[in-house]
Amino acid sequence: MNTGTMTNNERLRALVEASGLTQAVALTVFNRGLGPAAYSESAWKAFLVSPDSSRFRPLKDELLAHAEKQFGKVTRTRLDIGVHVHQ
Repeated sequence: MNTGTMTNNERLRALVEASGLTQAVALTVFNRGLGPAAYSESAWKAFLVSPDSSRFRPLKDELLAHAEKQFGKVTRTRLDIGVHVHQ
């Protein structure tokens, strides 16, 4: 995967897929540390839909950085307990 040419939304989709989590659980992981700024299921799905969709919402750089940090914790935890993440 060449992350240099991926949009923020594509990178988020790749993180969710690599985590092996359902979208609902992935949203919970993403919302960790956001407090009252946490995202609704509808807003979350807007980050994951095709850019051609009327529901599409671009993911800001700072939210991608947050997602990479949170999903990195999940991936490390899953690997530490012997669960292999399929990429």
